[in-house]
Amino acid sequence: MKVYESKGTFDAKAQTFTLKVQTTDISPDGFYISAFYNICNEERFAIVGILQTKDGNTKDFSDYPPDSTLNIKNFSFSDLNNSYVKKEDRDITTIKEGDTVTVYIHDGIGFNPEKNSADNEYIENYKKGVYVYLEAGSPPGSSGNGYIG
Repeated sequence: MKVYESKGTFDAKAQTFTLKVQTTDISPDGFYISAFYNICNEERFAIVGILQTKDGNTKDFSDYPPDSTLNIKNFSFSDLNNSYVKKEDRDITTIKEGDTVTVYIHDGIGFNPEKNSADNEYIENYKKGVYVYLEAGSPPGSSGNGYIG
């Protein structure tokens, strides 16, 4: 499955963010974000969302068209999983207007970093800004020609 493009806004005052993530229509199943991890480091603000299917569908969607959008509205910073944050990392609650927040959406069907070391390594690498693909699939940020309006 490819996540073709996404865009969003972060509201520093409300401490929330809203995202539109371009995906694939897999009706009657659908996608959702099972968790957002705060992966800020000393140099940048960043989060990673784990994209999963509601019905646990494990089909390879990599050849499906970018014909659907997953909307995340007013997700609170306080609901981020902060288990990867260290004392010296930037604090996402201090963002100001004009700051950049890097957002990764990871196709993670069955994703569980507490029980699977490969899943844990994905998050640690996103935090470092390094993309290491441990299994077959589409790299994050693959660009499609669908519309995400």
